[in-house]
Amino acid sequence: MKFFRRQQHTAIRLMSSDTATTAQEVTEDSLLNDDEALTGKELMEQVNDVYATPIAEHFPIEIENPSATTISVSISNDITISSKISTQVEEFPVTNSPLRVPLVPPRHRKRRVTELKCSEVRWFHRKSGTETKWTAFKGVDSLLLEVYWRQQMQIDLDQNTESYLQTLKLSTSVVVLDGLYRASEDLTMLNSIYWKDDTIEIRRGTWFLAENLQPIDPSMADPIESHHLHIFRSQTIPDAPVFSDKESSKKPILAELKLQDQYEVRWNSVIDITLYNNSKTSRLLRYITWGKGTPLKRGYEEAEWDDGKRIIKHLILVVHGIGQKGYENLIAKNTDQVREAIYNCMDKHYPDEKSRPMVLPVEWRAALILDGGITDYVTLPKMSSMRNTLNSTAMDIMYYQSPLYRNEIMEGLIRSLNNVYSLFMENHPDFDGPISVYAHSLGSVMCYDLLTCWSPLVLYDKYVAEMIEQQLAMKAEHAEILNDFQEARLKLLKLYGGFQLAFITQKQKLKFKVRNMFCVGSPLAVFLIMRGSTTFLPETDTLKRVYNIFHPYDPVAYRLEPLVHKQYRLIRPIKLFSSIDLRSLRDYALLPPEINKAYIKKIKIKEKVGKEKDARVAVVGDKDHEDIEEEDECESDDSSALRPSSPGSSPRSLTPPPSETGDNKKSWWKFGSNRKEKEASEGVFEEVKLNEAQKLVEEIPSEERLPYRMDYQIQPQITDRSYWSVLKSHFAYWANPDIAAFIVNCLYREDKKAK
Repeated sequence: MKFFRRQQHTAIRLMSSDTATTAQEVTEDSLLNDDEALTGKELMEQVNDVYATPIAEHFPIEIENPSATTISVSISNDITISSKISTQVEEFPVTNSPLRVPLVPPRHRKRRVTELKCSEVRWFHRKSGTETKWTAFKGVDSLLLEVYWRQQMQIDLDQNTESYLQTLKLSTSVVVLDGLYRASEDLTMLNSIYWKDDTIEIRRGTWFLAENLQPIDPSMADPIESHHLHIFRSQTIPDAPVFSDKESSKKPILAELKLQDQYEVRWNSVIDITLYNNSKTSRLLRYITWGKGTPLKRGYEEAEWDDGKRIIKHLILVVHGIGQKGYENLIAKNTDQVREAIYNCMDKHYPDEKSRPMVLPVEWRAALILDGGITDYVTLPKMSSMRNTLNSTAMDIMYYQSPLYRNEIMEGLIRSLNNVYSLFMENHPDFDGPISVYAHSLGSVMCYDLLTCWSPLVLYDKYVAEMIEQQLAMKAEHAEILNDFQEARLKLLKLYGGFQLAFITQKQKLKFKVRNMFCVGSPLAVFLIMRGSTTFLPETDTLKRVYNIFHPYDPVAYRLEPLVHKQYRLIRPIKLFSSIDLRSLRDYALLPPEINKAYIKKIKIKEKVGKEKDARVAVVGDKDHEDIEEEDECESDDSSALRPSSPGSSPRSLTPPPSETGDNKKSWWKFGSNRKEKEASEGVFEEVKLNEAQKLVEEIPSEERLPYRMDYQIQPQITDRSYWSVLKSHFAYWANPDIAAFIVNCLYREDKKAK
């Protein structure tokens, strides 16, 4: 043991003062209790870890004698001190002396330099051409990419990854980012699965810039990794910085590596690695201490298989309406907004829910031929931009109403829906959850017709049947032929169950059933009325429930409930609560119906006219009541605009306008009493609304009542009162957080009821 201490002090004297201080600090960190044993082999490894600092000024470096390690410390440009320490295992007897040099405690086992495990490598992604910063993949995505990369490069996997993969079923390709993108064969790009022309650049990260953990280019990282393993393999990785701030200017250079483009990497210790740019400007700045190197870090935070692993319980297919001609990927961007709003809502209100719905776009317009562009030939040249906009938006409605092009549109929609569903099932073969449709504008009409198997042939059959009956009533000459035609028609209807089902081909059938259809900004009611329908079919075998969501200022949207029974025109649609309101998590089916204020107004007027003897007084009272109702209606419509998160809301919006007449001015000490009177009157008003609404519903025959509410209204912002707000309200559904909270509430509340 004395021999060991003499060799130790000799080595410290040969080293510089700064280096000696570092070695002593490392030695002091390895103190152990006196009752632990020490073997000669472990002691030799401990000495090598503390004092061995091989120099590598030229690559590669070979160490001939593993028992004799060269120590070289560069003190200045002209002075280099070198010494050899012979470490024979037999000369270190194992004793229990308190003066011995201990090993690292077993409870804190130090890591050593070896090849990076799959979990220590992290893959990154960024949008090509639009993003400059790399974003790290979730743990499960990064591990999958690393496994496929090592399989291509024929590199062995570490033991932990190998054992975990035995529990997984790997597909032939890598699907990442919540199942929306598939990696290319060379693992350099991601391609979108469910829409076109969307690529993401990916990069394998082994070495990173220490400041922001951005991965360096693999062309630089690979030679750095190879050099690092060659020089420092099996050496201990310190848990704390090797050099203090005072010693930063006097770090020894243990190894160097020159890279392309005038870059150079220098090792001052196992964990102190710096990247330099050796251009003339950079060297000048470094000489005058203005420019410093860039610290590098090896490895990333270990990835876990549970990080980012999503459980999919619901599938939501987003179908667009008009305005997609020439904007094929617009629906993909809108779907991203819907998905982000839903995920944000679930992160906030359902933090314990591990599953997330899969939200996918359905684009049906791009593949249609229709008239082949003939309408563009007949379009007038004046105001061409406005006319082209109309041709690419409003013309879709005319195409759909045409019996010549309707079948092509419907087949395009069915083909797109089935393609998206098939791709989804290929990547998620175990999915057995419910499927919902989020349809906007004309898309809601198309989806309703598809799910209810409606066809314009029904109208033609009805027209033909009426004409035959008229001819038979007039005793036409060919009555026998008409009777035969009528009998054949009735047999056809009996055989297929409806004329609209008689000519449906295999191409016009969906591969799945839909539980919920969320219609947003839908003109479905008008289309049904134009077809002569006075009722609405809320449930079929392929569709369980319909939600009609609309903005109150949307010029395209209409209500559906009055089509079931005309009394529902007096019942107000349900207003969606704000996403920041905890009431948005409750069951909307438990809310009582509310009556329209205009109907209450008529009831009160009738009561007042009956009580008043003087007709003139009744008219005056009617006028005053009308003013109150108008103010109350405005306040109710803008209730959501007063929430703190609403843009445009401010304390001024809550301030009542000043009175125009001097008689209505109130003193400040009378304001409280008036407020109490107003609250009391509002309470009575709400009670009247509830009572009258219940009476109206009870007047409807039970067989004609709604099985569930269908009309839901978004509460507008306080600034939504301009003409521009009216125009943009039809396209304000995609990123609306209130709609996202409502959809999440509907989907996951049904799951709780099912359980």
